Amino acid sequence: MMTTRRHRRTGSVILVVMWAISIGALILSSVQLFSYRQSMLGRVALGRVQARWAARGGIEYAIAIMADHTIDPVPGDAFAMVRDLDAFADGGETLVIGGTIVGGYDIRHHSDGRTWMGPMDEHSKININAAIDNPSLLANLDNISPDIVDAILDWIDEDDEERPLGAEHHYYQSLSMPYEPRNHRMRSIAELELVAGVWPEYLRGEDWNLNNRLDPNEDDALQTWPPDEPDHRLDAGWSGLLTTYSVSGGLAESGLPRIDLQSTTPEELLERLDITETQATALIAFGREPNSRMSSLLTRQIEQQAAASDQVKQTPGRATVGTSATSTVLSLTNDELRAVFAEATIGNSSQRGVGKLNINTVSEAVLLKLLKDREYLADEIVYLRAGRAEGIASMVDLLEIPAFQDDPGTLEYIADIMDVRSNVYSITVRGHSRIGDVEVEIFVVVDRSTVPIRILEYRE
Repeated sequence: MMTTRRHRRTGSVILVVMWAISIGALILSSVQLFSYRQSMLGRVALGRVQARWAARGGIEYAIAIMADHTIDPVPGDAFAMVRDLDAFADGGETLVIGGTIVGGYDIRHHSDGRTWMGPMDEHSKININAAIDNPSLLANLDNISPDIVDAILDWIDEDDEERPLGAEHHYYQSLSMPYEPRNHRMRSIAELELVAGVWPEYLRGEDWNLNNRLDPNEDDALQTWPPDEPDHRLDAGWSGLLTTYSVSGGLAESGLPRIDLQSTTPEELLERLDITETQATALIAFGREPNSRMSSLLTRQIEQQAAASDQVKQTPGRATVGTSATSTVLSLTNDELRAVFAEATIGNSSQRGVGKLNINTVSEAVLLKLLKDREYLADEIVYLRAGRAEGIASMVDLLEIPAFQDDPGTLEYIADIMDVRSNVYSITVRGHSRIGDVEVEIFVVVDRSTVPIRILEYRE
């Protein structure tokens, strides 16, 4: 009897011990699993920090290169800064901590059907704010119609007068979720989606996150959003052709402030340019003419304003502004013209206006749309810039295209909307860390028209 009780008591103790061991093992497993998860979360968090700072390092590299080329530009080489930016665009494994490589970065963008290393030139796109003065810039976009063009112009202009097919205050206030039109320049390309008649599909195309890069979900057909063609090309819709960021102004090719022909003196021109005093005086007189434009220097010669009455003579290739039969034609050579375009402007260059297209980086698609029915001129421009390592270093170089000799109006049109210099770039950088194989993407828009360089947009 006593033996049986002892056996039962021993069995109960063993059972309790087994339960205690099981519970302890369960608790230990839970603690281990929790610790493992916390460790993994910690590794991921550490990886994100490292990847983020690798990306920030890529941005700082790019900004430093831009600042250097802004202060000390390379004369006569439109691609000097681009080449330097490309050289540092693939950071590879550049993030080193304690002597150990832990990550790196890369900067790239997609344009014209291929991927390019380095930042994207925002001056390669049409600034939509320029349409207020030149609506034809929008006329040839795909999926655009006259009502959308009028609505865009109504959104940008400062009045509340509705164009025939446009939309103003009362339309936007009548919506289920009303809002006000800006009635001023657009601040970002995404703002275009607020304009009546504009659909996100038109604006974004396949680049749904507007980062200028071909992401995996933008090249997988219908597997993930957005719908796309798996052709290894990024159809960015209007966002690949339009911008709101490009700005005018900036320093001259010498790194000094530009000379304003409307307010300068002959002494200042002589100090900066290798021209005669008579030529300097004539340039100032030209700059002070009503509605004078730099582009006119490509299609006509200047002459000393020595008489009171004006008359126009003609010379081969370029018209000559004359004043009298006794006045002397001051023929500027192409090299002298290049110097004038590199150092001078008409109007206050410190005022930030809408930026021109860069003739070296503007896509062929945009060129063809701007030169509709004159596609041969777009081909000539592309051929000229592709045949030179330095690109088109001056708008004066366009005089080497024979077709422009017979079409001076188009030459002036091109010179009015294009230049060889860019101020604003968008940088899409991805930093990566070996810890957890983590990536962090940062998108930054920077303006180098002033020093220090300004950041216009930042998102990550």
